[in-house]
Amino acid sequence: MRTRVVTREEAERRGATNVGEALDGELGVQVNPSAYGSLGSPSAIQIQGFDLDRVLVLEDGERVIGDAGGAIDLSSLPLSDVSRIELVTGPTSSLYGASAIGGVVNVLSAPPAHPGFSGRGRLEGRSRAGLLVQGAGAYRGETAWASADASFQREDSLSLLDDSAATTLPERAQHLVGLRAGADLGRGIDARLRARWIHDEQDGVEQPPQLPGLRPYIYDLPEVTDRVTLQLTETLDLGGGSNLRLAAGRQWAFRTSDRDQRGSSVSDLRERSGTLQSYEAIATIAQGQLTWVAGARAEVESLTQEHKITAISTSGISQNALDEVPDTDLGSAALYGQLAWKLTDRLTLMPGVRGEYWPRYGGGVIAPRLALAYRPAPSLTLRISGGQGFRAPSAKELGFSFDHSSLGYILKGNPDLAPEKSWGVNGDVTWSPREGLTLRGGAFSNWVDNLIDINPTPIRSSTDVDTQPDVDTQPDVDTQPGVDTYTYMNIARARTAGIELSATFQATAWLRAEAGYAYLWTRDDSAEPGKPLSSKPPHTAQAALRANLPFQLELVTRLRTISGAFIEEDLRAPGFTTLDARLARPLWPSSQAYVGVRNLLGAQKDPDRQGDHRPLEGRTVYLGVVAELPWEDS
Repeated sequence: MRTRVVTREEAERRGATNVGEALDGELGVQVNPSAYGSLGSPSAIQIQGFDLDRVLVLEDGERVIGDAGGAIDLSSLPLSDVSRIELVTGPTSSLYGASAIGGVVNVLSAPPAHPGFSGRGRLEGRSRAGLLVQGAGAYRGETAWASADASFQREDSLSLLDDSAATTLPERAQHLVGLRAGADLGRGIDARLRARWIHDEQDGVEQPPQLPGLRPYIYDLPEVTDRVTLQLTETLDLGGGSNLRLAAGRQWAFRTSDRDQRGSSVSDLRERSGTLQSYEAIATIAQGQLTWVAGARAEVESLTQEHKITAISTSGISQNALDEVPDTDLGSAALYGQLAWKLTDRLTLMPGVRGEYWPRYGGGVIAPRLALAYRPAPSLTLRISGGQGFRAPSAKELGFSFDHSSLGYILKGNPDLAPEKSWGVNGDVTWSPREGLTLRGGAFSNWVDNLIDINPTPIRSSTDVDTQPDVDTQPDVDTQPGVDTYTYMNIARARTAGIELSATFQATAWLRAEAGYAYLWTRDDSAEPGKPLSSKPPHTAQAALRANLPFQLELVTRLRTISGAFIEEDLRAPGFTTLDARLARPLWPSSQAYVGVRNLLGAQKDPDRQGDHRPLEGRTVYLGVVAELPWEDS
C-alpha cells in the first residue's frame, strides 16, 4: 500500500491555508467545491472516482464528523497544527473501516521538533479581503512537552451573479484554539492529549428567481459551526519493536443555519448537533520476519436536528418547531488484523482482514485484503494489493429529511437502501534509473455493488407548486416554489478504473521538476446503455517546477489541466487549466516572506452555464510572512 505525504511546508508552497487547498494539486485527486454546489460548495475530495461518504477523513487517526450532505469540507480544516497529510488510495476498509472505499485522508499533528521553547507564526493577506493569522508556541523537555495553537482566517463574500445580491461564496470567519501535550510516564509509557475548538461563521445571501412585476425576495443565510475535538492516547513500549496503543476520543459538532427573509420576520432555522465517542486498542507485535497488527474499535455516533419555522399569515406570526432528525445513536464494533511477512529481503506479503458489526442495522461485514511488495533491485519497487470496501447506509440516507430548500432542493431518506460493497485492485511500479530521477506508473480498478446516490428524478417537482409565494408568507416545507424533492437510491453496479503516470527529476541542486498524468474511467452499469458516473473528469495533467534562484529566491509554479466531465445526457462540464506561482525569500534564519497567486489564468465558473464545474474563486493573490523560533535552526 503506497501512502502519499504532503507536509505542511509543501502545502504552504502550494499557497494553501487549509487541507482542501493542500490536496487539490495531488495527482489523481480532485478537490473542487464547484462540483458540490447543491451541498453548499464544500471542498470535498474525490479519489479514484469516489467521493462524499466513500472517502474517509481522519485527524490523528480519528474519523471527522460534521459533514454537509455526506461531504467533509476540507476547507474547514486549517493547517495551524498540521504536521503532514497522508493520502491512501484504493479500498482500505480492512484497516480503516466503513467509508474507506475510495481512500483515506489522515491529517496528522506532531510533537515539537526542537527541545526547549519554540514557536511559529504566519501572517498572510489575500485578495477578496482575506486575512490569515496563525501562531503556535511549544515547550519540549526531557520527559514532557506541550504546544498551544491558535489561528484566525477571514474572507469577504464572492458573487458571480450580475444584478443580484446572491453570493456564490459566503463571507467567512474561522477561529481555532488548540492544545496538545505529551509525557513519558516511565517504563515505556507515552501519553498524549489533544484538545481543539474550531469556530466557523459564514454569512451568505440568497435571491431566488422572481416573476416580473413582483418585488424580489432576499434571504440572509447566517451559519455558525462549532467543532470540538478531545483525544487521549497511551502507547506502551513492549520492547523489540512491539507496542500497545490505547486511544479514546470524543467529538462534538454543532451547526446552526438560518434563512431569514430580509425585511420580514420570516425565518427558517435549523440546529444540528452530533457527537462521536470512540475507543480503540492496537497491538503491534514484531517477531523477526513477522510483524503482527491486531486491533479492536468501538464507536457511538449521536445525531439530532431541530427545525424552527417562523411565518407570517393573516392571523399573525406563527412559530413551529419539529424534530427533523430525532435523537439517534449509531454504534459499531470492529475487530481487525494485518500481518507483514517478510518472506525474503526483497519480498513482503501483507494479508489483512476486518470484521465490523452495526447493531442498528442488525448486520455486519467481513472485509479481506491482500498486498504484496517486491524489490527485485534497489532502484525498483513493485506493489499490488486487492481488497474489499464497504459502507453502511448513513442515518440521513435511511430515513431522515434534510431540507436544503435555500439551495433549491429537499432530500428525503429511503429506508429500503442496501449497504454498499466494493472490490478493488491497485498496482504500481516505482523506478529510479539514476540519482535524482524517479518514475512511477500505477493502475487501479474497482467494482461496486448497490452504490448509494441521489435519484436524479425528483419524487416531487418544483413545477408541481406555484412559482411565487404570497407576500410575507413562508410556504410549507415540502411545497416551496422552485424546490425539488429527491430521495436516495441504490445504483445496481458501478465501475471505476484508471492509470497514473508521474516523473520527478532533480535536474540540478537548484532545479526540481515534476510531471504527471491521470486517467479515470467510470461506468454506471445500471444505465442502459452504461453511462459514466456524473462529475468525474477523465483526464488530469499537471506539471510543477521548483527553482532556487539568485538572491536566495525560491520560485514554485504548478500547472494543472482538468478535462471536461459527463454530467448527464447532453450536458458536460467544461474543462479548465489553472496555474499557481509563488516566490519566496528568507528574511532572517527560519523566516520567509512570500508572494503568490493561485489560479493565475483566472479560470472561473459561469453561473449562467448549466453544469459548469470550473473553480468558484478566480485569480487569488496573496502576500505573507512565516517565521519560526529558534532562529538559529534555519
